[in-house]
Amino acid sequence: MAPDPADKPPHNNGKLSGWPRPRPSIAKRIGLTPIRMGLLIIMALGGVFGGYYIGKEVAPAPKPAPPVAKSTSHHTHTTNSSVYEESLPRDIIIQTGGKLKRIALPEPDAEIDLGNGTPGTQKSANTEKAEQVAGKADEGTEPAVNPDEPKPITSETEATPQPSKSKDEPQTAALPVFHPARALPGNIAELQRLDSSKLPPWQRFARPVSLNGKPEIVIVMDDLGLDRSGARRTIALPGPLTLSFMSYAEDLAKQALEASKAGHELMLHVPMEPGSTAINPGPNVLLSGMPESELLKSIDWNLQQMTGYVGINNHMGSRFTADREGMGTVVRALRQRGYLFLDSVTSSKSVAHETARDGGIPYAVRNVFLDHDDDLERIRAQLRHTEQIARRTGLAIAIGHPRDKTIEALKEWLPTLPEKGFQLVPISAVVRIGKE
Repeated sequence: MAPDPADKPPHNNGKLSGWPRPRPSIAKRIGLTPIRMGLLIIMALGGVFGGYYIGKEVAPAPKPAPPVAKSTSHHTHTTNSSVYEESLPRDIIIQTGGKLKRIALPEPDAEIDLGNGTPGTQKSANTEKAEQVAGKADEGTEPAVNPDEPKPITSETEATPQPSKSKDEPQTAALPVFHPARALPGNIAELQRLDSSKLPPWQRFARPVSLNGKPEIVIVMDDLGLDRSGARRTIALPGPLTLSFMSYAEDLAKQALEASKAGHELMLHVPMEPGSTAINPGPNVLLSGMPESELLKSIDWNLQQMTGYVGINNHMGSRFTADREGMGTVVRALRQRGYLFLDSVTSSKSVAHETARDGGIPYAVRNVFLDHDDDLERIRAQLRHTEQIARRTGLAIAIGHPRDKTIEALKEWLPTLPEKGFQLVPISAVVRIGKE
């Protein structure tokens, strides 16, 4: 029997229309075709390789300079960080006979041979002679004088007899008495008393000291003003210390007055561009390559933040102090205003001290960093280094920071200097001018 046509499945243009309806594939449901899938794969691979190239090969854009306004938060600055900047140079610059000399710095407890720059553990004849001189100084006898070294300044050698004046004759400022190796007049106390307004700031605000011919040590404390507690503890240390206040710290006038009343000499700590873009040196930083007009604005802003200081030294600045053109602009500004400059030597490529010397302003060079390692024993070792350099050259300049361990080490070490045959002096007492 022939099948009934009604039993045949219905057709619609040759396609089945029965139930259940067949489910379409995932690709069809989301509208993907082979061409679209290929394009998506190509785009994904392009994003991966493009992101890798940008992250690895293209340097990140430098951070913009901080705004002029002072920061209201003082504890965000890493003043207590164990890292001051990049790795600091392991050599020092000393001044002998008016000349600058770079010498390798050995480990803290090693002997320093400042004659040929070769560190060693054996004591040379010069070392033994220096220790004999120091021993005589401890006994209260007059130390021997080396004819090859600059003659030490004393109140007797500096002072020049002044002609007597009648009581009716008006008193005028005496002529400055300069020692050939130093910039500060020997009769600076008299000049300040007679008419300090005629003196440049570095002489007007200098802390007079009576030099006794013993090896001199200068302790400069940087980064002051941000941590009030650390500043107060530093100011309480026996002096005269040289206290360098951050130019962007708050309430500088009050803090500087307290430091001055305690017998310390004041400096301004000016932020300069570091070598690393990951380190923020602070607002109104002096940048290398900056147009001179903009650089002068930043210099002027920094120098106006406080008064009563003798000069500036660089905060960070491993990049900027290697820029001779930028440092030339700084030196000209300091010369115009009458300030001295201390090169903190945060980079072995620093030309700051050479630029200051050639620019004819009073300058000095840091010899030792006390607390690059925030460790009490290492700080004590650096203080011993400072003694070694002072004993062999007649002068050592060390820089520290208002950290707990640094203050602790200085508190126990500073009172021992007289009995060891050293004299603590401020920075103004040791600066030089020019090439002589």
